[in-house]
Amino acid sequence: MRKDVALAAALAFALLAAFGWRPLTAWWFDDLGNLALAKGDARTAFAWFDRGLTLWPDSRLLLEDRGRAELDRDPAAALHDFQRSNCGAACVAEMGDAHARLGDPAAAVADYLQANAAGRLAAAEDRIAAAGGYDDAIALEDALVQRLTGNMLLRADLAAAYAKIGKLSVDASFAKPDKAAGYRRQAISAFKRASDIAPFNEGYLLSYAFAQRDWGDKNAARDAFRRVLSMHPHQSDAEQALLELGPSPPPTPSPTSKPR
Repeated sequence: MRKDVALAAALAFALLAAFGWRPLTAWWFDDLGNLALAKGDARTAFAWFDRGLTLWPDSRLLLEDRGRAELDRDPAAALHDFQRSNCGAACVAEMGDAHARLGDPAAAVADYLQANAAGRLAAAEDRIAAAGGYDDAIALEDALVQRLTGNMLLRADLAAAYAKIGKLSVDASFAKPDKAAGYRRQAISAFKRASDIAPFNEGYLLSYAFAQRDWGDKNAARDAFRRVLSMHPHQSDAEQALLELGPSPPPTPSPTSKPR
């Protein structure tokens, strides 16, 4: 009996040695690649993942990891790897990262929403804006607006999207002084849409009021600050802004009016 058990164990070991070394070695290469990726060395990580895939070409794990390693350098190749991996929500969200880098905001937003990865969309926008790509970041949020428009259940998300467009536009106006006027008009419009959709959101209304005060219609700013105070009496920012703006100027007499 013992002899049979020993023979079976030897046979199992021989089969493992003959056929199991490839996946085991591929997993080892995957570990080495992830260690390199954690250290920020994407090229070395890519090389390890690629070696693993030569041994195990259909490994979903290695395909996803290689996609992450090549995402910044070659987003089209990364997208292909994520699609081949087909690893569920994680890969769909990573496909969104690839589409964002490829300049396809509609596809990126569709991926993020499918993967329930709204936070990843915000992170992508912040990363793109930090690199100076304000127009690309705004395009992502515009694509989100298009997806949310018309759904009454998502009005809070839609208002937040317009507010984010406003913030990105303000940041862009300071980063690109030669185009500041256009970005500031866009910011005023976006903050107004946000406050119209969510009229009781004090933050959106204050953002709109300050944008109008600084770059637009001061009478509209006064009205907005007064609306803030109607919801939140003695709100300090609104009170101080109204004090600095002073009273509304008297209406301009009509050219046809006659003095009495």
